[in-house]
Amino acid sequence: MMAFEKKEIVSATQLVRQFSNFLTELTNRKLKKIAIIKNNEMKAVVLPIDEYENLVLRANASNQKSLKDFFGSIDKEEADQMETALAECRKVDENEW
Repeated sequence: MMAFEKKEIVSATQLVRQFSNFLTELTNRKLKKIAIIKNNEMKAVVLPIDEYENLVLRANASNQKSLKDFFGSIDKEEADQMETALAECRKVDENEW
């Protein structure tokens, strides 16, 4: 289980009553996350949008298969060359286009 500071654990009722304050603390980085408790059980976690997007990007990247798995018939050397070329393409600044 993920560790939470005491100030990051709030009841659902408390969150509803002070939603604006908690949202401000998240967006200003005074809180990294908020665990929501209901009936003495942790039910949900609220994160700033950029943290959520980062988690989704990392999860998607870890689920991607290699090019060799995708194409199947290419040999390892060709797959490695394609992976290298793709990595180089990802380094290009989109503003240069």
